[in-house]
Amino acid sequence: MSLAFELSGVSVRRGRTDLLQDCSISLPRGGFLAVLGPNGAGKSTLLGLLSASQRASAGCVRLLGAEPFLLSGLARCRLRRRIGWVPQLHTKGADGVPLTVGEVVEMGRAGVRGLGRRLTSGDRAICAAAMEQVAVMEIAQRPFGVLSGGEQRKVQIARALAQEPELLLLDEPAGHLDFFWQEVITELIGRLWRDLGLTVVMVTHDPRHLPGGITAAALMERGGIIAFGTPGEVLRSQRLSDLYGLPVRAREVGGRIVVLPEAVL
Repeated sequence: MSLAFELSGVSVRRGRTDLLQDCSISLPRGGFLAVLGPNGAGKSTLLGLLSASQRASAGCVRLLGAEPFLLSGLARCRLRRRIGWVPQLHTKGADGVPLTVGEVVEMGRAGVRGLGRRLTSGDRAICAAAMEQVAVMEIAQRPFGVLSGGEQRKVQIARALAQEPELLLLDEPAGHLDFFWQEVITELIGRLWRDLGLTVVMVTHDPRHLPGGITAAALMERGGIIAFGTPGEVLRSQRLSDLYGLPVRAREVGGRIVVLPEAVL
């Protein structure tokens, strides 16, 4: 099976600070990788590498069959269009976004078409399908800024799907949401991965936000990957306890990994 990406001995340095150190990790096409770690572990820097927006200081990055920073600027832009990106949710200031839900989703398609090019009827059909897939078609004409945090997150996912990405990157997709929306978004991500055959990389600091059936997991701490493998190998009680500095128990329930502090068990 071909690889969606492969990082070999990759480090990222900014000034005198090491953001990533000697990281090696890969994922086959169609896989789902969950990357866990506390804040400041280097998870967002890893996503920067996988989105072809961050240059490695050392090591080799292969992304969808290419080394991004050996490509011309135009070829790298084309590569990035094959990657869907769902950033962290920041609701502050969202009420000032003068766009409808449908227009936000169309921005994802416009990025594929190129600046200044009008969307075709086929493009609009792709956007409509993306909204149907995340169940926001009925609010397509509502202003994005008046939506709840969970609704905004669904719209952001639809915008990424409108690109028809080969690789979908999710940065804390259930973060800053209440319990109901955490579960809705977590289940939605798992369903989209299974139904659409996507390759997915999701980073989170919270081990409770993992969909069922993920194929790989990695733990990060202080800019390094300290564990990588199958969920059964990586998401073990002792490893998670060491990572978070809190005694926890990890169990599989209904196909999902459930992590709880030992104090409540």
